[in-house]
Formats: sequence, structure tokens, C-alpha cells
Amino acid sequence: MEISKGTLRSYFLLSVLLPAWAVVAISSEQPALKPTDVPATVIAHLPLPQATGSQMLLQRENAKEYLYVQQASKQGFMIVDVSKPERPNLLKRSAQADQATAGNLEMVSPDVAIAQAPEKTSSTLTSNNHPTETVRVLDMSDPRNPKTLETFTKVSSLLPDGGHGLIYLTNNEGLWILRYSRPSLLEPAKKKVPCDSNSEIMAMPPDCD
Repeated sequence: MEISKGTLRSYFLLSVLLPAWAVVAISSEQPALKPTDVPATVIAHLPLPQATGSQMLLQRENAKEYLYVQQASKQGFMIVDVSKPERPNLLKRSAQADQATAGNLEMVSPDVAIAQAPEKTSSTLTSNNHPTETVRVLDMSDPRNPKTLETFTKVSSLLPDGGHGLIYLTNNEGLWILRYSRPSLLEPAKKKVPCDSNSEIMAMPPDCD
């Protein structure tokens, strides 16, 4: 049987167009990429009034979250309310007028922090020519207003013991040991009621013994 030129031309056009139509149909079925599907994106930018240091610290209070941003001079931290990350709010240029948070800040419990600031004068060098530090123990129960609980000068060594809620430090006056309150790591186990023959279908794990 002889095939006409018109039929051959139709077959040729179909062989060319069908793959293209298939690609269009498949791509139209795939949802368009939404902005929220992007793996990472900038959601906020907050200009700061001072140059920043190398340390940041996040502190929580109930439903609020506060970001401590170290100043370049290490003479304190700027406090930013980041409870709503899309709308950061600068609360304080410096944590306190007396620079309670000067130096490096380390949280040892949700309510207690240690601020370490080097002392650079020649009179504060140890026997090994290492500079000593001024160490402040801070009450952070109100993250917006850190308060100094204790201040130690000429500190040569410091060791927080979070497992026992203790802080060890030494200075020119000897060894100091501080105790701080810390939340219980484990909640008490829920007391189970005795099971009886009338108990309905129990949840897994059962709430009774």
C-alpha cells in the first residue's frame, strides 16, 4: 500500500509536536515555587548603633526571647528583643550603665550567667605573666536588666560545674566556691493508679499498673 506525501507529512509533524506537548503538560502539573519553599532567606535586618564583637547569646523569659549582641569594645552587650524574628527591636544599647555584662558572657543556668573581663594592667598579672580577670556573677531572671550578684577581681582560674550547680574560682585571696539554684533536670514520674478488670482499653503505654 502506497502512503501519500500528505500522510507522511502529518506523521512527521505528530512525531515532532507530541514530545513538546508532553513536556508542557508535565511542567504545568508541577506547583510553582513559593517564597516559603526557598531553603534560606533574609527575614529581617536591624542596623545597630555600635560595632559588634564576636559573641552573641540568646536568653528566654516566658514567651519572650532576647538576643545579647556583644559590643566590639567588649564593654557590654546590646539587647535585642527577637520574640518576633521578622521584627527585631533594639531595647538597650548597653545592658547596664555599670557594664555588668562587660567581657565574655556565659550562661550557667537559665537565671545565672558569668561575665569575664580581662584585666590588662601590669599589676594584675599572675606569676606566669597571664592577665587576670574580673568575674561578675549575674542574675539573669530579668533578661532586660541583668544584675550583678557578686564581683571578683584578679581571678586567675574559673570552673563552672553545671552538674552540681557550683562555680569554682581562684584569685589572689584563694579559692572561692559559689552555689546557684538550677532547675531540676528530670520531672518526677507520674504516679500510676492500679489497673482493675473493669478498665477500658488502655493507651500504650498504659497509665495504670
